[in-house]
Amino acid sequence: MPYTNSVGIVFLVGCGSRNETDKLAGVSHLIEHVLFKGTKNKTTPKLISSVVEDVGGSINAFTDKEVTGYWCKIPVENFCEGISLFADMFLNSLFRIGDINKEKKVIYEEIRSSYDSPANHANLLFENILWPNHPMGRDIAGSINSVENISRNSLLSFYKKKYTSSNTVISVAGNINHNKTVDLISKILDKYKKVNKDNMKISAPKTNANSKLKFINKKTEQVHINIGFAGINYLDDKKYSLSLLSVILGETMGSRLFEEIRESRGLAYNIGTNVQYFKDTGSFVIDSAVEPKNVQETIKVVQNELEKVKESITEEELLKAKKYTTGKMHMRLEDTMSITNFLGFQEITSGKIQTIEDITKKINDVTTSCVKEMANNIFDKTKMIISGVGPVDKNLKNSIDNYFY
Repeated sequence: MPYTNSVGIVFLVGCGSRNETDKLAGVSHLIEHVLFKGTKNKTTPKLISSVVEDVGGSINAFTDKEVTGYWCKIPVENFCEGISLFADMFLNSLFRIGDINKEKKVIYEEIRSSYDSPANHANLLFENILWPNHPMGRDIAGSINSVENISRNSLLSFYKKKYTSSNTVISVAGNINHNKTVDLISKILDKYKKVNKDNMKISAPKTNANSKLKFINKKTEQVHINIGFAGINYLDDKKYSLSLLSVILGETMGSRLFEEIRESRGLAYNIGTNVQYFKDTGSFVIDSAVEPKNVQETIKVVQNELEKVKESITEEELLKAKKYTTGKMHMRLEDTMSITNFLGFQEITSGKIQTIEDITKKINDVTTSCVKEMANNIFDKTKMIISGVGPVDKNLKNSIDNYFY
């Protein structure tokens, strides 16, 4: 990308919360935090972050269900320092017991914040119902109890098994030379653990076979609701049909749900759809927040729109959804960090890189019949899951239960 002045760097490790046992729930997230606490060469968090921030860059990390990532966006002239910093964190982190215990306290507050947010809480509740008794259905951060009981030894054991060269992808984009970059990374990470990928068998989650309703009573002004279904995995090319279906239903101000729920009925300020794809499962979720007296009507309207989209999708709707999806993708990929993630996530998840042109063609090949077929496969009322957090009483729960189930 010769026209850019920045470089995006991401180190992706092929592990996340789904790789954890119940006893170690939250360990991936804890490791992500602790790697920023100090290395043999940079013994404080400030010394680590200043490498990037003192030259105007940004640095952060994230833990997901299947991937943990460490990223920075840095001026091109400081590219080597960015790579060297992450290499130092991966190779020379101290894992001091004091840092681990301190960071546990930070994570306790992060967990509390998630449950204090009704929207986050409703989503956590939905995933727990969708993937019962499986790490996919847990909070990525674990629970306060599970994090509290993670020992330094068990953390290090997990780290050594997962943070290996065979389980790590480094993605870089910007005004750089490919061959020189590969040589640099190979040299800096020469000592990175070269062992075979941990072959611990990870069971596929069994999605809830039946519809299920669950509300948590909480004193808020609105009830935050999730209405959703099991989805498909990221290796399935039918995901392009599902993504376009999501756009038609709820990703824009012109979508069906936004038009009906907000514009026509004034039931909610916002309503949207969200699709997640994982290795062997996925989810499709509609989320909104409404006044308690409007919960039942909102759910009924959503259900009605789901039934209608099974029957009819116009060519005009589909064309708009395609233009929205491809246009958004092209605009997003003007940025170095976005290109870095675009390539890195494909490699760490599937081991196969598709170009923008490849993906655009697959999107444009989707027909209205493909989208309707997907709607009929996914939107099975008998498998609908509804979660909610807010001021709900027994009568409301019973009325929804009687209507849907």
